[in-house]
Amino acid sequence: MKIKNKNIIVFMLVSLVLTSSCTGFSKTGRDTLIARAKEESKKEQTTPIPNTIVKDVKPIIEDIDDIVTPKEAKNIEETLVKNKISPAKGKLIQVEGLVLKEVRELTITLNTSGSQIEQIIKMKEHVRKNWHYIYDPATDDDTWRSAEATISLKFQGKYPGDCDDYSILLASFAKQIGLKSRVAAGFDGTDGHAFAEFKIKQSDINNPYLRGFDYRKSDGAYWISLDWFKGQEHNRFTNNAKVLYGI
Repeated sequence: MKIKNKNIIVFMLVSLVLTSSCTGFSKTGRDTLIARAKEESKKEQTTPIPNTIVKDVKPIIEDIDDIVTPKEAKNIEETLVKNKISPAKGKLIQVEGLVLKEVRELTITLNTSGSQIEQIIKMKEHVRKNWHYIYDPATDDDTWRSAEATISLKFQGKYPGDCDDYSILLASFAKQIGLKSRVAAGFDGTDGHAFAEFKIKQSDINNPYLRGFDYRKSDGAYWISLDWFKGQEHNRFTNNAKVLYGI
């Protein structure tokens, strides 16, 4: 992890607390995660190194039902019914449900136009500014959360999680507004990094909202990166990237 402040010892102690406090995360673990978020919100922000997934290791999947209590699940269901929103569709990359509710609120709050590209870029910038990096639990497994699960854990406007949670959420936002999106895993040696991409027409490559964004040609199309890293820091993971289908 890159550290913006110089107090490395304090950072290491904080990391130790974070990784040890999540062991055995379950439905009742939401309070624990929120408590950690409260403590972390008092500290200076850090930027993670993108080596957070391991090659050939099957991740543990956490859906919203693995996190919320029965009472919270009922409240969410009632909220969706009240807002005339269908239940979520999809396993990790999702549409409808809390994803539609979040996208609807964000596009209105961010005052976007009807442009899909403007909407996803403004939502990406909002999520990046309001993302609070938290490591996975201290186990030998990687944990990937569904978009709804990450939204349900939002605290004081901050989304918690690591690179795979971030990429799944943004791929879901892109898909919700009608863009073809996906999550890719890029490996630089043994460790790797997850990032979201969305597809554009070749004629959109010079769209002003995409200025400065990384892209690559894949499967005969242009795919724009929604990674929180740009330039070489992102591109070093694209030489050995694998699209994660069916998530």
